[in-house]
Amino acid sequence: MMHYRISANAEQDLEEIFMYWANRASPRVADRIIDGITERFWLLGEHPNAGKLARNIAPGVRCFPAGKHLIYYRNTRRGTDVLHIFHGARDPESAFQTVKKRR
Repeated sequence: MMHYRISANAEQDLEEIFMYWANRASPRVADRIIDGITERFWLLGEHPNAGKLARNIAPGVRCFPAGKHLIYYRNTRRGTDVLHIFHGARDPESAFQTVKKRR
């Protein structure tokens, strides 16, 4: 059985997604969106090759859809590391660069 870990960056991404939808719609809507994303984490822990390679981001990084969002993760010997979650409409390369500058 594989396990997953959520990085600090991914935690912050989830918080930002929640706040966006809580303010735009309601906390209930935001909860459903976050649940839809986080429910995928166990799948990625169990089936780490389920996502497609995101070679344009970094070696070994994979991408898996969760609704309108994309989960970026990497397989390690200890399990699956969830790196980031971005909206699918964002350009992933610029999203990763923006995050690097912001944090």
